Amino acid sequence: MDSEKRELYFSLGNELPKIYSHLNFANHCYWRIALDNTLHAKWKDVIPAPAYKNISEEQYDHVIHLLKSYKEDEQLLLDHNRISLTYRGKK
Repeated sequence: MDSEKRELYFSLGNELPKIYSHLNFANHCYWRIALDNTLHAKWKDVIPAPAYKNISEEQYDHVIHLLKSYKEDEQLLLDHNRISLTYRGKK
């Protein structure tokens, strides 16, 4: 994984809590949501931790795409959070 993608992955996850401070999500929540929706399951059931070291290039690209999308689309974020929680048996 190139360092530029890795840096973007982390910076997006760290920007989102500032944009959506009213949601009280920590940065790991945004990564969880994007990873679960990329892998269509609780991500830890599909790949070992840490996720950023164990996802494919294509999955990395998709996670980054979702994180960028969440910056512009709160409803998508909330919808994907509900899906993620369903994968985790919490909804």
